[in-house]
Amino acid sequence: MNFVKNSLRKILSLIAVPLLVAFAVIFTSLQTSQQKDTDAIKQMKSKHTKIYTFPKGEKEHNQGYKIFDKLQKYNAKGLITQSFQYKSDTLFSYTNYYYDTSNLLIKSKEFNSDNTPYLTIKYTHDKNGFVTRADYLRNTQKQYDDHRNPVEVEFEKYYKNLFTYIIYINDFMGNVLEEKYYTSDKRLSFKYTFKYDFRYNKIETKFYNNKGSVSWRKKMKYNKEGFLTQYKLYMNNRPALLSKFKYQLDSNKNWIKRVETRKLYNNFFAYDIKDNTIVTENEIEYY
Repeated sequence: MNFVKNSLRKILSLIAVPLLVAFAVIFTSLQTSQQKDTDAIKQMKSKHTKIYTFPKGEKEHNQGYKIFDKLQKYNAKGLITQSFQYKSDTLFSYTNYYYDTSNLLIKSKEFNSDNTPYLTIKYTHDKNGFVTRADYLRNTQKQYDDHRNPVEVEFEKYYKNLFTYIIYINDFMGNVLEEKYYTSDKRLSFKYTFKYDFRYNKIETKFYNNKGSVSWRKKMKYNKEGFLTQYKLYMNNRPALLSKFKYQLDSNKNWIKRVETRKLYNNFFAYDIKDNTIVTENEIEYY
C-alpha cells in the first residue's frame, strides 16, 4: 500500500515539465488530493481536472476562463497509464507511461493530437526505486513551435537553451529535496529545493536561477487531513501573494472542487501574478 502511495506521489511530481513563476503559482499542489487515502488511490480509474480563473470578488463561479484541462487514467495498482491534454475542448496532446516489472516508471512518451511523437522522457532509479535522473529526448520536439505548429529547422536554436536532464536528490522516504535542471552542455539552467513537515507535506519550495540566487520561494500550510490550506509567495524576499483554499470532497475523501482566493500584497506588482480566484474541478471515476 505504502509503495503504491509513494510511487504515485513521485510519478505525479515528475511527469509535468516544470515551468516558472506563473505556472508554479497557479497550479500549486495539483497532486495533493492523491495523498489522502491509499484505498481511494487504488480505486481511482480516471481523473479529469479543469481549472478556471475568475475576476477577484466574483462570488458565483458560473463563467470563467479555462486555463487547464487534463484527463489522467490509472490502472488497478494506482499508477498513471495515460494523460490527455485539451485546449478549447479539443485534444492537444497525450502521453503514455511505461513501467518495469517492479512498477517503476521508466519512460513516458508524449504525442501530438495527430499521433506524431513530440517528447520522450527516460527515468533512472536508485536501489530504493527512487528516481534520480530524468532525460528529456527533444529530437522530435524540435520540429514544432510552442503551439505545436510545424516549423523550420531554425527553431532548433530555441531548444539549445532548454534543459535536457534533471538530477534529483531524495530523502529516505523518496521525497524530493532538490531538483537540478541542466542543458545539454551540462550548464545549470535552474533548480528547486523543497522542505517537508513530519507528515511529509511539502511546506517550502525555493526556485534558484542559473546564477544560484533565489528568485522566489513559497511557504505552505496544511490541515490535519493533509490538504493545502494556504501558501505565501515571496519574490526577492518580499511578500508578494497570499493564497487560501477551500475544498469540496467526495465519498472517498478525495477533493472534487477547490476554490483558491488570492491577495496581492501592497506595493507589489508583477505581470505574471494576478489576484484572480482560481477554481479547480476534479471529475473522478473509480473502479
